[in-house]
Amino acid sequence: MALAALLGGTLLAPLNSSMVAVALAPIQRDLGQPLAVTTWIVTVFYLTACVCQPVLGRVADRVGPRRLFAAGLMVAAVASAAAAMVTSLPLLVLCRCVQAVGVSAAFPCAMVVIRRHGDVTRLSAVATVNTTAGAVGPVLGGLLTSWAGWQAIFWVNLPVMLGAVVVAWRTIGPDERRPARGGLLRAIDPVGVALFAVTVVGLLLLMLAVPGVSVPGAVAVIVAGTGFLWWERRAAEPFVDVRALAAARGLVPVLGAFVLFNLAYYGAFYGLPPWLQTTLGYDAAHAGLLIMPIAATSVVATVLGGPVMRRLGVGRTLLGGGGLLLAGVAAITTFGRATPAWAIVLDGVVLGVPYGLCNLGLQRLMYERAPADMTGVVGGLFQSARYVGAILAVGLVGAFAPDNPGKPADPRALAVAMTAVAVAVIVMLARDLRRSRNDEVASLHRTAGPR
Repeated sequence: MALAALLGGTLLAPLNSSMVAVALAPIQRDLGQPLAVTTWIVTVFYLTACVCQPVLGRVADRVGPRRLFAAGLMVAAVASAAAAMVTSLPLLVLCRCVQAVGVSAAFPCAMVVIRRHGDVTRLSAVATVNTTAGAVGPVLGGLLTSWAGWQAIFWVNLPVMLGAVVVAWRTIGPDERRPARGGLLRAIDPVGVALFAVTVVGLLLLMLAVPGVSVPGAVAVIVAGTGFLWWERRAAEPFVDVRALAAARGLVPVLGAFVLFNLAYYGAFYGLPPWLQTTLGYDAAHAGLLIMPIAATSVVATVLGGPVMRRLGVGRTLLGGGGLLLAGVAAITTFGRATPAWAIVLDGVVLGVPYGLCNLGLQRLMYERAPADMTGVVGGLFQSARYVGAILAVGLVGAFAPDNPGKPADPRALAVAMTAVAVAVIVMLARDLRRSRNDEVASLHRTAGPR
């Protein structure tokens, strides 16, 4: 029952991010804003969650998951109800920001509970539920938007949030009461958090400026990013122990590959619905149905991912997923007004498989390579990597979107950029597979000893 509550909480982030994908056009029309501006309701969610996931993971490592999980979902419930009643884009963006703060507690808490019980098989359940939430999100969001308006995508959160809080409070074991050693605020490391947040915002500004260059974004990334690394190496209680992170061999490449993978995947996920609605004339419900194969296939791939990895190994499974990602985004470069619906559906099937396989495979590597006492914060960083990729993808979609709200969208230039990113993903996965093989060979030699 505790796991069920935690899964109910972890599905909220992918559900809320995917539902809103098919509601962007209706929100744009109702609030009278250009698409590039309306995408901030997606961007701010990812940006906030990107910062809060590792922060709340740090809190979960220090104080335990029970109270943090319940408090987070209660905050998210209030924000969801408020978002359904706003009448302006700035207020909606604010509500999405608070909503993201609340749901960010769920995934790190789930990782801490799974580590506490030592059952790695539960990771597949977390991945499957998150992927399923992403699968039903576009369809559910499209149906709710068509039937009851875009406000319904926020009301639907409340039963899940409140139910998960009640069950979690009754079933998750008592929180650990660890010495504060200077207080929880000091343990969170506000200076490190601020520098991390500025670095992520700088990345977003750089992506929004494509094909140009944002000088403020570049300055923020260089100055804040360097300052973050410098501060975290010297802080008494760092927000992210970069020394331990670097010492955990192979963990940083996993996080980097996950960023790039999500950049390519979410570029397609958020880039196709506006094209389907503004260029091909589909409404929100039909656009959601055409996008559904991406998410539906990813659910099947996640469920089958465990047996596939046991047979082929994690490395080969990830390489296969990377190849399918490349094929799927490259196919979008051929899309146009005459593209038939069956071709869109077929490409969605191709794109869904790598999301299931690579998400599960990289999550497994993250868990295996993370230090035990950093489970929460590394789990948060893993989700942050997902959000950084999604943030950059939304920025990329906005950068390639037409300036005039009435002008049809064209996904082909966006697809060229995503294809280049997919190639980089394959290169990173291949290098990690080769490094892992070399480590295994070296370990065997050390075990065998001299003849």
